[in-house]
Amino acid sequence: MVVIDRRPQVGHAAVDRVRAYLGGFRGPRVDDSDVTRMQRIGARFVGCGLLVFTLVMLPVTVRCADLTDAWWTPVSLLLVVGPALALVTATLRPVPQGLMVLTCVSAIAYVVATLLWFVAWRGVPDDVTRYSVWLCQFPSVPSIALVLVLRPGWAFVHLVGATVLAHAANQVGLYGEIRPATMLSAPLTMALSGVFMAVAYATVRNVQSLDARRAAMLRAAASSAADMAQEGERTRFAAMIHDKVIASLLAVGAGRSDPRVARQAAATLEELDRRDDDTEGGEVTVVRFADGIRRSATAVGGRIRTEIAMPEEEISYPTSVVAAMTGTTDEAVRNWRRHAGPGAHCVIDADFHDGAVRIVIADDGVGFDPRSVSPERYGIAVGVHGRMDALPGGSARIHSAPGEGTAVVVEWRQP
Repeated sequence: MVVIDRRPQVGHAAVDRVRAYLGGFRGPRVDDSDVTRMQRIGARFVGCGLLVFTLVMLPVTVRCADLTDAWWTPVSLLLVVGPALALVTATLRPVPQGLMVLTCVSAIAYVVATLLWFVAWRGVPDDVTRYSVWLCQFPSVPSIALVLVLRPGWAFVHLVGATVLAHAANQVGLYGEIRPATMLSAPLTMALSGVFMAVAYATVRNVQSLDARRAAMLRAAASSAADMAQEGERTRFAAMIHDKVIASLLAVGAGRSDPRVARQAAATLEELDRRDDDTEGGEVTVVRFADGIRRSATAVGGRIRTEIAMPEEEISYPTSVVAAMTGTTDEAVRNWRRHAGPGAHCVIDADFHDGAVRIVIADDGVGFDPRSVSPERYGIAVGVHGRMDALPGGSARIHSAPGEGTAVVVEWRQP
């Protein structure tokens, strides 16, 4: 629904008015980072793997329970299953929290459970079964999670330590001692697990490399566009100085001042103050400007409304101002539609004055931390800041926090 509010006097607290309207709404947070998304999926896979291995080894756990004191079996299950469940639960949240901590806890808990086996062992070997310790089947699974959270050194240390401990415990449980020939299975397990860890590490590095390349390409494109714009402006001023300024100076002569020269100089100064896009594109009335904002609201649909403060007098704005601010509004509305989350509301609040415009696009969506936005985010870096920074007198600010909604403030003042 589009609402038009025509008010002759407008204050300077547009953001506060919009946030007051949206204050009662909150939404879930979302995560749209490629690296974090990969870590979330990988951590979920590792957590589920620990749970599946625990379930598969449950018959071994029950069969070998009499080799240790009664407390070790439930404690070892708790040490393995507890962090795994916490890891999987964390990845189900829109924005995972504490993946690194939970991964480290899971890896340490696995080692602690293995070490406690030596304390709980009753000293009676049992070589009838193949496994005397249910933990010996999957010591490297937490190591893969450490690779995904960008701790490859810790992952290698954990792989070696956990595998050696698990196989040593299994040897002691079977034979009452560690047999070097049989312990050769530990390096084989580490080698096989190392393949999966290498694949995980290569995947992480590739994602980081692609992100860095994309950011570099966007920076290069922005720099090239800025250079082209500066070169165009220099060319325009060079031609104007040659054709107008120097001509006016050469027309000055001794004696009485010539009114024609004064008029020519005044016209030259006025043209120097006027921007090139103003002279070529003309001006747009405030009514047409407001219609463009309304079209931005109705184009995407959904829970969006506009509050437009129209001045009593008829005023106009340069075409470049209208194009930049309307384009930025379109980008902000599209970002709301894509990222604010289901059920989010949006308000476009526009204040028009003679020589100044302020547009606020605010929503009650999931919000985000503007400081964490990577340079490759084209919509914010180029579609919002880049477009307004290139407009003389223009500016753009983004107010947001996780779970607190987002407000994009776009302003222009006559230089």
